[in-house]
Amino acid sequence: MDTADHVWIDHNTITRMNDGLIDSRKDTSYLTISWNVLSSNNKAFGIGWTENVTARMTIHHNWIKDTNQRNPSTDNVAYAHLYNNYLQNVASYGNYARGATKMVLENSYFDNVKDPYYPDSTAQLRQSGSICVNCTGKQQTLGSAFTPSSFYSYTLDAAADVPNLLRTYAGPQADIG
Repeated sequence: MDTADHVWIDHNTITRMNDGLIDSRKDTSYLTISWNVLSSNNKAFGIGWTENVTARMTIHHNWIKDTNQRNPSTDNVAYAHLYNNYLQNVASYGNYARGATKMVLENSYFDNVKDPYYPDSTAQLRQSGSICVNCTGKQQTLGSAFTPSSFYSYTLDAAADVPNLLRTYAGPQADIG
């Protein structure tokens, strides 16, 4: 997506693609990615590739598994809210905040992930309530980022419940559509 606005990607299974499974570039804003399974690929989800810092996005209840990088990699995003995601078997890095990104990460579950979450020296990343199991490498935060509830209401699931919740409800569902 380049310069897209108000996009919602919900309840899909996206796997084995040539480049990134989802790429949101060049000022795409008001993007919601929810209840998807992203798997079996080198690059899962790249965000940014812009000098402008205007994008706003919410990434919640996604099962990202058997990937290498960009889970997501978030570059120059004004407000990136990630919560209740399940990252499993990630070889290179998990949630990476770069540039002028302000990222809030809440109640996610990381299982066998190298470098589960971290910012570069110019980004802000605030994390709370996440669980890391069999993980190695960076679990770092920096700055205060922002307060998601000042933009919208949401309810967090307990991080310990996330794996079973997403195994059951992420991806296509017979009772939707």
